[in-house]
Amino acid sequence: MEETVRVFQRQIYRAAKANPTRKFGVLYDKIYRDDVLEFAWWLVKENRGSAGVDHQSIENIIQYGERKLLQEIKEKLKDKSYQPKAVLRVLIDKDNGKKRPLGIPTIKDRIVQTAAKLIIEPIFEADFADCSYGFRPKRSAHDAIREIYQYLRFGCRWVIDADLKSYFDTIPHDKLILLVKQRVTDKSVIKLLKLWLSAGVLSEGSITRNMIGTPQGGVISPLLANIYLNALDQLWVKQGYAGRKHDAHLIRYADDFVILCKNEPERYFDIAKERLARLSLTINEEKSRIVNATESFDFLGHTFIVAPSLKTGKLNSYHYPSDKSMMKIKAKVKEIIRKGQHMELPDVIRLLNPILRGWGNYFKIGNSKERFHEIDLYVVFNLTIMLRKKYQKRGKGWSEHPPSFYHQNHKLISLRAMTTVIASDDKRYGRK
Repeated sequence: MEETVRVFQRQIYRAAKANPTRKFGVLYDKIYRDDVLEFAWWLVKENRGSAGVDHQSIENIIQYGERKLLQEIKEKLKDKSYQPKAVLRVLIDKDNGKKRPLGIPTIKDRIVQTAAKLIIEPIFEADFADCSYGFRPKRSAHDAIREIYQYLRFGCRWVIDADLKSYFDTIPHDKLILLVKQRVTDKSVIKLLKLWLSAGVLSEGSITRNMIGTPQGGVISPLLANIYLNALDQLWVKQGYAGRKHDAHLIRYADDFVILCKNEPERYFDIAKERLARLSLTINEEKSRIVNATESFDFLGHTFIVAPSLKTGKLNSYHYPSDKSMMKIKAKVKEIIRKGQHMELPDVIRLLNPILRGWGNYFKIGNSKERFHEIDLYVVFNLTIMLRKKYQKRGKGWSEHPPSFYHQNHKLISLRAMTTVIASDDKRYGRK
């Protein structure tokens, strides 16, 4: 199942890569192929996720009959009677105290969106620039972080730290579809995309439909968002702004991007703003700024800074978990321990370890030893307070419960033991 889909994806990717002007007009029938739908369902099932407006969960689908559902979806796609339901809007907390809207399609719609993504994504992957890292296969935030680290080492110390204002909510549907049609001209596929874009959002009992925006949370939304912002990436590529003549390097992760340059940061910021304005997008002035890397800046949860080495005194680039990232992990730890105060210690640690391991794996590529040690102490401190209150013991409890009590006796994850120092890679990053 997966292998046959991957073979098709490689074939269509090679075809798109070999001919950058080719338009693909016969794709729709591939979306409802049995192997594609089965693989799409497997991916949706693995990703879990909540129910949409129809209240049907993964477990409900399994009870109903997986093959039965896939056959029904296939028939609706085949006779073109498929109609997506509205997206369920939920609000999640942001760091600044505001709420971020998240759209949750029904599981049936997630299956169809995943199937469509499997078919059309390789075509656009052939066009995407190397400076784009968000929501792309075989690319990650770690790749973007390493690029920033290296460009800082190359002397690109001026940083344009930019953020787009309500990006996912402001993408114009008509302009997005025009960009999709540059590669995909299958009318039935285009109709599918339009159906999803216009399906509407259910919030507080009413459905609203807009001519702009693609709800965050939909399977197809990140791909559509990358297709739209590829116009900015391609400007950078075609104008050669990342070349030695300019040394202005764009690094984008979804709607967040930075530009690292040696000189004239205002000029390159104006160029980016002009292209974004043509796309009907707006820079978030509150979150965007031009800064010298010696003053530090945050990106993808990391703080980057160029500072003198304690050993040699020479300027070097460093990155480590940002203050916001530290606050987030501490809040999660405190919440788990608060909820687990009536549980046994091993059970609380079983809840903590996956959170700590995931956080540590994300940040261990940086210069994170001190901040990892701070979190280790924070976890031990809060666990010790929990035990002292639980057993009503006097004193602080440090002598009975030192860090080794948790890490060695109860297998609590030690973040400091996970730290590694990022290494340079001359073969990949050597300048020509």
